[in-house]
Amino acid sequence: MKKDGIRTLLLIILLVLAVVLGQIIGTSCAGIKNVSWLGATAKFGLSPVELDLSVVKFTLGMLVSINVAQAILLLAAILAI
Repeated sequence: MKKDGIRTLLLIILLVLAVVLGQIIGTSCAGIKNVSWLGATAKFGLSPVELDLSVVKFTLGMLVSINVAQAILLLAAILAI
């Protein structure tokens, strides 16, 4: 039981590191000729939706932006566990 918790925590840490390092690598390599493909980005999500109740105003939206370096590192993190 304790090993499963440690394993889950390790996976979460690896996924967060993969996203952060992938973003750094992707933006760093975007201007370099032969590895600029690592910085290619795909964006998808929901445009913001507003609900105005005159007393309270809610806005809900979501945008996910992922580059090739992040995708590679996320796949490696998942396969490492």
